[in-house]
Amino acid sequence: MPMGRARLQDELLATGCPEHIVQATLQVTYRKVSERDLAMQVVAMAGRTTSTRMLERLARLLSQRGFDEDTIETVMGPLMRERS
Repeated sequence: MPMGRARLQDELLATGCPEHIVQATLQVTYRKVSERDLAMQVVAMAGRTTSTRMLERLARLLSQRGFDEDTIETVMGPLMRERS
């Protein structure tokens, strides 16, 4: 499952990977694909939903996958507007 920069960084550091290698990896990885696009993949995998409860779960999932608040708001915004 796609993950955000923070989650990937934490996972790489947890393996004992040196900080400079982690930073280089993050730079290369997120140069090729944006966190927004990755977050949109997570949303697409979750399927269409407009229930408040499912939208809250999706936002939590994105957070757990290491996406920052701005990215979560960007991808969740259209879903929230659909609900209205």
